[in-house]
Amino acid sequence: MQVTLRHAGQSEISFACEADDTVLVAARRAGVTLHVACEQGGCGACRARLLQGAVHYPLPASSRWLDEGSGSEDYTLLCRAVPISPLVVETAHPWRQRDRAPLSRILGG
Repeated sequence: MQVTLRHAGQSEISFACEADDTVLVAARRAGVTLHVACEQGGCGACRARLLQGAVHYPLPASSRWLDEGSGSEDYTLLCRAVPISPLVVETAHPWRQRDRAPLSRILGG
């Protein structure tokens, strides 16, 4: 599945998510660092608004963070959410992309 992250002030970023991987695992594999804390679906630090697509939760996640809001918007916990269709999510916190070749830049390559 394709996962696309949006955050105000940042360029959109997309990466692949393997079957049964959470968005967090897929992001790490793609070199993207998300804002997380407990990584067990309990703290809400990775909560994001689901703009497009659907997820399921094979492991427990706090409904407190998923149900909060007006009910007209869907939220997801990126540390526990496994996509079942291509996703577009808006994160509450900026993400960072890991530099893949810092040594080559230092060496001028």
